[in-house]
Amino acid sequence: MGCGSSKEAVQQQQEPTPTPPRPPPSKKPSTPPPPTQPSTTPTVPGGGAPTAIYKYLPKNAEKFSVRNVYDGDTLTLVDERRVRLLGIDTPELAEKQPYAQEAKDYTKLHCYQRSVWLVIDGEDHYGRVLAHVFVPSDEHKGFYLCINEGLVEKGFAYTYIPSKDKQTFNWDKLIKLQTQARKAKRGLWSNFKDNVTVHVTLNGAAYHQDKGCQHLQKVKHLKEMKVSAAMDQGLHPCRTCTTG
Repeated sequence: MGCGSSKEAVQQQQEPTPTPPRPPPSKKPSTPPPPTQPSTTPTVPGGGAPTAIYKYLPKNAEKFSVRNVYDGDTLTLVDERRVRLLGIDTPELAEKQPYAQEAKDYTKLHCYQRSVWLVIDGEDHYGRVLAHVFVPSDEHKGFYLCINEGLVEKGFAYTYIPSKDKQTFNWDKLIKLQTQARKAKRGLWSNFKDNVTVHVTLNGAAYHQDKGCQHLQKVKHLKEMKVSAAMDQGLHPCRTCTTG
């Protein structure tokens, strides 16, 4: 028993000590990409085309509650002030103009008895508050929908300013949204044909189908162009002589 134990001790001394496995090389943590500045609009279908969606409310937006919606571009607050949406003109309900009801339904869907944020820009001669209206977007959570722009985007409103010196902060965008709606034949533009020549003045904000329009009687210099070209310059139809 003693010799056997001695031999086993010698064998144990001669056997190499197993090398413990090396730990895998540590991976350096990947450096995260630098944070990007949040965009003003979300990523939405359209290939970068402008939309009525905003990531943030304008800094000067004020919160109000809506009691009623009168038509597509007019609503009433709970304090009884009436609000006229800036930069646009929707068809008249009283005159049963095409898409007048659709325009009202759109505004009512998003604003009726709901909280809205207004960017106010004074009052008109009727005492109505002039404003851009923003509401939380139902389609893009966490974003905001500009009702003024949405109506134009859907083809339920024309772009409109009473004169060229009263352009809104988003005027260029409104024109682009109208051009998109016209080319896509949405709403008011469903039957649009660019085969009409209209008359425009040097400084006016409207285009005229009738060269004899009462608003042109004292104008000496008129320019002719296709109606689409007039619209793309931000001109709106004359309410006296032009139907669309």
